[in-house]
Amino acid sequence: MSPRVSHRMLAGGLGALLSTAAAQQAHALDWPEVPVPDQASGEIVSEHMLYNGIAMRASRFRVAESPKQVEQFYRKEWGNAVVTTPMGNKTVLGHMTKSGYYITVELSGDANRTQGQIGVMEVPKKDLPADGVGKGFGRLPDTQVAEDIVYMDTPRHVRTLSMLNRYTPLQNQQYYARYFAGQGYARDGSSSACTANSPHCVSRFTRQDDRVTVTSSRGHTGTVIVAVVE
Repeated sequence: MSPRVSHRMLAGGLGALLSTAAAQQAHALDWPEVPVPDQASGEIVSEHMLYNGIAMRASRFRVAESPKQVEQFYRKEWGNAVVTTPMGNKTVLGHMTKSGYYITVELSGDANRTQGQIGVMEVPKKDLPADGVGKGFGRLPDTQVAEDIVYMDTPRHVRTLSMLNRYTPLQNQQYYARYFAGQGYARDGSSSACTANSPHCVSRFTRQDDRVTVTSSRGHTGTVIVAVVE
């Protein structure tokens, strides 16, 4: 889907490291309007998602202007209420609205074009449980959960977790084989074969209409685990 978006496209975002209380998750949100350059085209990524617990709306756009020109567009829109954070070859703009939403615009591109990732996040009104991210999903000791995303606008509320630990892909695969067997899941035949030297292992589990895919990949700082729960 790539419809042309208006000057006041509603959007929501990527890359925030915030979270919100469970009581806020189900209610309908009145997302603030986010401007984009007049000639931009774009699409909605998710109308409503929970990123590490926080309610978000995600979209992206493209425009035939340089990132610097797009940054100036937002400075004209938001004045001094813009925080600019360089991140390698990208620039992230931040803006807090008076209604309690935080907007991020991640810009990348070259002198002739810009790709923008727009995020709208509902700022939590109270502190959240420290163990909220990754809650309810089994993992080996000392596993760090970097991202826990639930797509609320999908029929099954698909959940994606990104994790990191010091175990091998095989050890992770063996753990999840035991863990999901205990939950009544069966290992799918399309799962990959995995050995002690495997750099990459994929396991799929099913239980009636429920599906889980766990991918473990050896990286520079440990093993990265991505789990998709459907």
